[in-house]
Order: sequence, then C-alpha cells, then structure tokens
Amino acid sequence: MSAYSALSPVSIGVFTALNVAALAAVAPGGVGDDIAQGTGYPFVLYTVAEEEVDGLGSTSGTPGLVVEIDLLVQVFSQYGGMSEAQAVLAKVKELLRTPPTVTGFTSVDIFRRGPSVDLGDQLVAGVKVKELAQRFALFLVTQ
Repeated sequence: MSAYSALSPVSIGVFTALNVAALAAVAPGGVGDDIAQGTGYPFVLYTVAEEEVDGLGSTSGTPGLVVEIDLLVQVFSQYGGMSEAQAVLAKVKELLRTPPTVTGFTSVDIFRRGPSVDLGDQLVAGVKVKELAQRFALFLVTQ
C-alpha cells in the first residue's frame, strides 16, 4: 500500500455519490461509513479497502499507478421481508453506474463483484434488522 492512499478520498467520493435526495427517499436512515446509535432505517453502510495493481517498473505513488478499491455496501432494514433492502440496493447500484469522483485520482470504472448477498436477520445496536450486501470493484489511476 502506498503512502498516497486512496481510502480517504474514495470514502469522500462514495459518500458524495450516495448522499443524495434520490437515495434518502428510499433510505431515510442515511448513508455513511459508521452506524451511529439511534440511526434510522433503512440505512446504507459502506466500507472501502485498496490494493495497488503494480505493473513492471511502476513506483508506488507515481502518476499512472492503478489502484483497485474494494467497496462493500450493506443495506440494513427493519422491514419484515427483503423488498425494502432490495429497493435501496437497486438505487445504490443506479447511483454507482458512474464511478464516483475521487480527488487526486482518475476514476476509470466500477463493476459489481458477484451477486448481492442476503445476510438475513442481524442485530445492530440491539435492533433486529435485515441485511443485504453487495461488493463493487472501483478502478482508479493516480494523477
């Protein structure tokens, strides 16, 4: 991992892309990288991890280095079935069709990585919720 980590600017870019009225309409609990006590539902949680895709002769932190971001989006809903979480995830997928803007990097493309996964009933801060998760791969190039 480079000293020029993409994690903070990617997190900001994902938050900016998802923190819009269209998603708030179906996920009034909001979107973020942390679930605060007393959060409303449905809620969208995201986490990011990075991996540099080194090529021959590439040097960490130099322009042109490809960075792959693993983006995990989780939807938490108190609705009895999965339809509410599925509607929220559908809106997330729609909003991420265009890669988010990431300061200091060029966003190349974003792909879904595998199927969405129904994780069923969970307890979040003592509240029973349904959880639906989707992984994405976001590819960036250092500027």
